[in-house]
Amino acid sequence: MNTVIFRSATLADSQRIASLHTVSWRDAYRGILPDTYLAGPIVNERATHWQSRLSSPCTNRRCVLLAETEGTLVAFVCVLLDEEPLWGACLDNLHVLPKLRSQGLGRQLFSRAVQWVMSNEPEWPIHLWVFEANDGARRFYDALSGEVVEHRLKRAPGGAEIPSLRYVWRDLKVLLNNLRSGSNGRA
Repeated sequence: MNTVIFRSATLADSQRIASLHTVSWRDAYRGILPDTYLAGPIVNERATHWQSRLSSPCTNRRCVLLAETEGTLVAFVCVLLDEEPLWGACLDNLHVLPKLRSQGLGRQLFSRAVQWVMSNEPEWPIHLWVFEANDGARRFYDALSGEVVEHRLKRAPGGAEIPSLRYVWRDLKVLLNNLRSGSNGRA
């Protein structure tokens, strides 16, 4: 892979993020989210979502990092501090172009997101929701010693109620070491 540049997202990146998000979901969530949603409404829904998210205030409580190669967006991560603060920071998105998965980009972005959380809320854990049927993501989070602490149906874009799991990492120093070691699986 060519040199990867990491940078913070701006409002001008919203369409590119939405496009990558759509590609990633269509690949990873086929059979999980409704086909009717993945075939059409996802495009406008993700575009509206990212336009809204990146134009909203409180940028110091949100981190959206991009990974680019030769000017092409290949991965991104989004962390929200105020989504569910009782659980700590929320890793809301971690997406890599399907053809570039398992090359370490997800691990690098997750690592940078953890460092950002540690600099903004040093004592906080980090958590995320993952669809129970998303085996690839679950293998990645399990390999990083994520602890499943909750199971419930969550309403997903497209309206479906999807069985989901909440993962949490209480010690971010340990998580950061796992991410940097590369020995616990790749993404």
